[in-house]
Amino acid sequence: MPEIIRKDDSTDHGGSVLEGFPHTNLNGRPMAGVGHQVSCPKCEGVFPIVQGSATFKVNGIPVALHGMTTACGARLIASSSKARVEGHAVRDHRPA
Repeated sequence: MPEIIRKDDSTDHGGSVLEGFPHTNLNGRPMAGVGHQVSCPKCEGVFPIVQGSATFKVNGIPVALHGMTTACGARLIASSSKARVEGHAVRDHRPA
């Protein structure tokens, strides 16, 4: 059961999640999902989250989970183990 990604969580490229869903609060921080921006010092830019849960969504947008990726290939690292998604499937939202 992977953990939910929130604003200010980090990546394996040394970056951090810059955005989250307004009006969500998971242990004091908004949850993040597909399309939210992530900084990446390794790739020298800001890139969207491109993978999200196929089963857990906020306003129809898939929520990002630990280990999912951004458009530059950075993997998201959850900072809280208190909120997990059970029975998830990964859905990739990269343009074809």
